[in-house]
Amino acid sequence: MPPRRAVAVASSALLLLAAQACGLTVTNERPSYDELQPAEKDVVQTVLAELTGFDAQLRARTGDTIASVLNPERIDVAFRGLIFTGNVGDGVVHVSTWENLTDEQRNRVKEWFAQPTLEGARQTYARFFYRFLAVSQGAKQFMYEVLTPAWLYEHRSLFSMERDSVRTTMAYYAAVGRQNEMWPFVTSACAPILAKQGPVYGPHFDKTYLIDHFHELANPRDPTGYMYFLCRWIGQGVLEAGDLSNELNWLKHDLPRLP
Repeated sequence: MPPRRAVAVASSALLLLAAQACGLTVTNERPSYDELQPAEKDVVQTVLAELTGFDAQLRARTGDTIASVLNPERIDVAFRGLIFTGNVGDGVVHVSTWENLTDEQRNRVKEWFAQPTLEGARQTYARFFYRFLAVSQGAKQFMYEVLTPAWLYEHRSLFSMERDSVRTTMAYYAAVGRQNEMWPFVTSACAPILAKQGPVYGPHFDKTYLIDHFHELANPRDPTGYMYFLCRWIGQGVLEAGDLSNELNWLKHDLPRLP
C-alpha cells in the first residue's frame, strides 16, 4: 500500500495557498478505494450516498450533474492528523475521518460539540462531516461544473463560496424532506461552538478577517476558528435558505441576492 500523504484542501485558491504554507500538499497520489481500511470505506460510501442524493436534485432541477465526483476513487479520506472537508475544484472531495484523527484532535472535537463521551463526539462528527458537509462540497462541485474553478476563484470570495454552499445545503435538506432531521442537528451541534468562540471571533465575522487570518482560522490540525465561521454560516442558512431551485440558480448565475 502506498504511503499516506497529508492533504490540506479547501474551497478556493486562498485555501490551497494556505495549505501549502503549512507544508501540506494536494495530491492525487493516494490509495485506491480497494486499499482503504474498512472504516475509511464506510466513510466513502456515506459521503457518496449524500452526494448521489444531491446530484439527483441537481439533475431534476437544472439538468446539470456532479457525476464527476460520484466515484469511490474521487472521495479522498486517506490522510491522517487533519480536520477538514474540502473541494478545490480538482475533481476530488476530501473528507477527514474520525479514525484518522489524533487523540488530541478527537478530544478537541469532543469539546467543540460539548459531548460527554468520545463515542458521542464520534457520532456527531460523522453526521456533521460525512453527511452535512459532504453535501456542501457537492454544492461547490456544482459551481465548479457550471462556472469553472478559474471563474470562481476570480469572482467569488472564500467567504461567499462557503456561505452560499452551506445555505444551499440547508435548502437541499428541506427539499428532500430531511429538514427536521438535519437543521436541528447542525444548529444544536454548533451551539456550544458559537457560545465558546463567539467572544473571540464574533466581532470579526467578515470576509476581510477571514482572508487576513486564514492560516490561524483554518489550520487543519486545529480549525476551531473556522468551525466558528462555519457555524455562523449555518445560522445564516437557517434564516436565509430559500427554495432549492432558486438557490441553485443563484449559484449558477450569481444573481442579485435572493429575497
